[in-house]
Amino acid sequence: MTAGMLLIACLAAFGQTDEPPGVITGAVVNLSRARAPAAGAEVALRTIVDGEHLIVAETVADDQGRFRFAGLPAGDEYTYVAGANRDDVHYPGPRLRLPYRKPQAEVEIGVYDAVSYPSPLVIRRHQVRIRPEPTAIHVAEELVIENPTNVTFVGQPPPGGPEPVTLELSIPSNFERTTFHSEYFGRRFVLIGGKLVTGVPWLPGQKQLKFHYVVPHTDKVYHWRRGVDLPCDVVEVSVENVAPDEVRGNLPLAANQRNRETRFVRGDKSLLRGDVIEVDIGSLPVSLMATARWLALGGLIALIACVGMAIRYRRRKTRSPARAIACSSKEARGKSRRRAA
Repeated sequence: MTAGMLLIACLAAFGQTDEPPGVITGAVVNLSRARAPAAGAEVALRTIVDGEHLIVAETVADDQGRFRFAGLPAGDEYTYVAGANRDDVHYPGPRLRLPYRKPQAEVEIGVYDAVSYPSPLVIRRHQVRIRPEPTAIHVAEELVIENPTNVTFVGQPPPGGPEPVTLELSIPSNFERTTFHSEYFGRRFVLIGGKLVTGVPWLPGQKQLKFHYVVPHTDKVYHWRRGVDLPCDVVEVSVENVAPDEVRGNLPLAANQRNRETRFVRGDKSLLRGDVIEVDIGSLPVSLMATARWLALGGLIALIACVGMAIRYRRRKTRSPARAIACSSKEARGKSRRRAA
């Protein structure tokens, strides 16, 4: 018999003993409607056994949103979580324990109304760190996503899709693997049509989404291209361990640069969903403006060299008759001396 089955058996037999039963009571309130009672809400009581949440009892809230679970085993070894359902979204309450000295607990569970369209989500900050390796590009991303409304965004199914989608990550389609830093998101993202999508409901407030992925790379120049997933307030892209003259991007350069790291920042809240962020890394072709500058510098150096050669040539030419006259005078004096001898 598993631990969960044993606990359920204890729950079934607990009311037949003379020991005082554990009791959990509470209320379900609608936070989208000024904490109005959520009448008729489905409430489930779970207990945590070996890391799993097992349902041990279910009920329906009354007209005042009240509910009650009785006949529960008491003791610090039991952990309970009561949660309510609204619009197919489950809202768990806090974890509870029923110690022997006081085997009763009172809890309030907040739920929200749901909206499927349009998406209210915005990205408050999007940070990207790119680290090139000899055969691959390692990219780490961190997004702070906020639902600024007082309703839960549940999304709607895409054309031909069976499940609602609330967020789609527009990372390069040729990524090899993606790892999420939170198990919650790691279990909720799936690969559909070469894109990572999720149907996770987004409650009011902020959530932090962190993940990293690897993209194979063998060329001398790598072109990283990333679409903006949602309207974005601030985006920051940094490229590590690459000389600054080998990095180009379509975002403004940050004011403060670091050694062996190039940073781009856009913080004017003008990036919209579908906009593209681009970064080129490697031995890049020199731009037309830079080529023109180098050609102008080379032409100036060549002109200075030609002028110098012309001046030296003129000096040599003006000195030649004087040298000829001097040589003729020396020869004449030599002949006179020989005759006198």
